[in-house]
Amino acid sequence: MPAHIPLTPAVRLFAASVLGVGLMLAGCAGRPSAALPPTFVATGAFGERTRVLALAPGVIATIVAPTNFDAKQPVELILYALPNGNTTAETMGRRMEPGPEGRPGWRYDIQHIGAQTRALRARGLRQAVVVYLEADTKSWPEWRRVRGYDVANKRIVEMVDELRAAIGSPAQLAVTLTGHSGGGSFMWGFLDGQVALPSWLERIAFLDGNYSFENRHAEQFTTWLRQDRRRTLVVLAYDDREIMLDGKKVVSDSGGTFRATQRMIEQLKHSFEFERDTLGEFDRYRAPQVAMLVHPNPGNRILHTLMIGEMNGYMHALLVRRPEYERGEHVLRPVRAYASWVE
Repeated sequence: MPAHIPLTPAVRLFAASVLGVGLMLAGCAGRPSAALPPTFVATGAFGERTRVLALAPGVIATIVAPTNFDAKQPVELILYALPNGNTTAETMGRRMEPGPEGRPGWRYDIQHIGAQTRALRARGLRQAVVVYLEADTKSWPEWRRVRGYDVANKRIVEMVDELRAAIGSPAQLAVTLTGHSGGGSFMWGFLDGQVALPSWLERIAFLDGNYSFENRHAEQFTTWLRQDRRRTLVVLAYDDREIMLDGKKVVSDSGGTFRATQRMIEQLKHSFEFERDTLGEFDRYRAPQVAMLVHPNPGNRILHTLMIGEMNGYMHALLVRRPEYERGEHVLRPVRAYASWVE
C-alpha cells in the first residue's frame, strides 16, 4: 500500500510548489467531501482536493479531485505520467512567473494539465480525478531501465491498483491511462506488466509518447478494444523526422513518434478498417474505437509540447468519442480552450 508522506518542512515546501498557492485550510473551500478519505485536503483557488503519496521506490503521485467528489457517481480516474525533465508543479501549470530554485518560469506555462482538467470538468467530466505520476529520475524510461523492465513493469501495475484504492475504489470507475513524451514509458510498462488489460481501463491516450510501440502490442490493443465498445485508443503525434535542435536531427532515422504511429496504423489495419481525413491542422486516421492524429508539420517545427498544451491536445484526447463533443466544435487548435481555468 502507498506510504503516507510525513508533513516535514521539505514535504510542505514540495506541496506548496505543486499547488502554486500552497495548501489552504479545508474550511476555505467548504466542508470536505464525505466520499473522499480525510487524507485529501482543500487546495488552490479552485477548491480542489489533493493528496500526495509516496509510491516506493522513487515515485510521487499527486492526486487532484474535484471539490464535490461523489464516489456514488461515475468517476473518471486519469493517470498522467509526466514527460522527461518536468516536475509535477510544472506539469500542472500556473500563470507565468519565475520558478523556484532557478527553474525557468516558462516551464509552468507549456502543459497546463491542471487547467485543462478543470476545463474538462466544465465540459461534463465532473468527476475527473487526475493523478500526476513523477519518477525521482524525472524520466520514466530511466526509472524502468535502472530497476529492470520486468520488475519495473510489475511495480507499475501494482501502483495503479494502489491509486484506485486511494480514491476509495468507486464502483463506477473508468480509468484513462495517458502520458506525454517519456511518460509513454510508464504506459508501456503497464501494458507489458500483464497479459490482459483490466476491464476498468476505458481509455488509452498516447500524447506524443508512443515511441516504443512494437508489433506485438497490436494484438493486446485489439483484444482489449473488442471486449467493450466504450474503450478508446487515442494517439497524438507529429512529423518529427526532420526536426532539428542545435543543428542536429532530434530523432534517429528509425525513431520518433511519426514512425511509431505509422507502425501502429499498419498493424491495427489487420483488425480495424481506418478512414483517413483531416481535423484542423491534423491528418486523422480513425476506426470506430481508434483515433490517430498526426500533424504533418510543414514548417518543420518542434511541436512536441505545443500539441499538448497550446493546442489543447490533452483535452482533445480525453474528449474523443464522447457524443456531446463529437457533435460540437473540436478544441484541437492553437488557441487555449482552458485559459480561464489557469491557477
